Amino acid sequence: MNKKVIAVVYEYFYPGYKAGGPIQSLVNMVQALEQVYIFKIITSAYDLNSENTYEGVQLDTWNSMQLPGSNLSVNVWYDSTKKPSLKKMQSVILSCGADAVFINGFYTPQFLYPLVLKKMGRLKKQAIIVSPRGMLQAGALAIKPTQKKIYLALLKLLGLCRHISFHATTNDEATDIVKIFGNKPFVAIAGNVPKLPMENIADTIKKEHSLKLVYLSVITPKKNLLLLLQQVKDCKQQIGLHIYGPIKEDWYWKKCTDEMLNLPPNVLVEYKGDMPAHIVQQTLKQYDALVLLTKGENFGHALYESLSVGTPVLTSFFTPWNSLQEKNAGWNIDIEDNRTIATTIDELALTNNEQWNRFRHGALQVATAYYFGQSFVKDYSHLFNKSIELNYA
Repeated sequence: MNKKVIAVVYEYFYPGYKAGGPIQSLVNMVQALEQVYIFKIITSAYDLNSENTYEGVQLDTWNSMQLPGSNLSVNVWYDSTKKPSLKKMQSVILSCGADAVFINGFYTPQFLYPLVLKKMGRLKKQAIIVSPRGMLQAGALAIKPTQKKIYLALLKLLGLCRHISFHATTNDEATDIVKIFGNKPFVAIAGNVPKLPMENIADTIKKEHSLKLVYLSVITPKKNLLLLLQQVKDCKQQIGLHIYGPIKEDWYWKKCTDEMLNLPPNVLVEYKGDMPAHIVQQTLKQYDALVLLTKGENFGHALYESLSVGTPVLTSFFTPWNSLQEKNAGWNIDIEDNRTIATTIDELALTNNEQWNRFRHGALQVATAYYFGQSFVKDYSHLFNKSIELNYA
């Protein structure tokens, strides 16, 4: 039986890493399903916020790229522009013989152009699958809400989301999609494919009256670093915070650095720059907890990878990782109630070593249960096969 060809369209791909979780999701998905499908990746030759193209890749042609940590090679088109033209997008998609186009994200030309081409009848044989990656969550839609309402209204008015399928990574995300686009589109749930969790962890020593925190994410309003910095200055215990991640919006980072200038002596914050994907798990092991007060995640790779090495997480309720305290794996916090943030962090700093190691083992259990509780091949095969079948119906 011939393998179906899936063209994956996203702004960023390996060897890029600054866009964070979505890149890792795609790499892991390709590795998990390479025995079942042929993947062709259509992306730009630029990492997030970079003006230089990746080294060692050929532009505007297909490259055979070996993915990290495996012997698998995948065909990747690295576009010389950050925003390819409609005509060029059509040419590249048709050149790879795709049976389906899997679009990652929601607000870019890479998302919009395949939908326009489908509407124009230029991609008749290709099923279109959209993976919003949490961009339709209430918290995400609350950022620049007017522009997003107009954008969504235009998509529906022009009929660009008719005759396409949607990929949701959780039941909640499927509900978000149906709220906006109704029951007519086919929506399939297939969880994000993460890295393997560690098999076991050793106990560590945590100092009482202190807490070593790490923030790992793109620095944008959605990730809420500014709120964390505004609140952590009220902490009374010894708090260390290392910040990792690319600065996506300079105006927002300026507000963050202004807050960092006003922190008390007991709160030490340091920006550490970007973190390549291959060292994330090893780095997260060095901290007491990861903190990410996000306004919305459809998965949260940083949260999972922290749990996967036994580092508990402190996060909002707007992720799939809830009921953390009951599972002895971390803490969910109401980010609308600012008073509780500093209080919670201080309480965690006072936690003794025995209690903390209980949370470390609980964190690893949550990640392990997620990874081995999924049916990745079955779920993604349902998504791709049904979408292709509906396209030919």
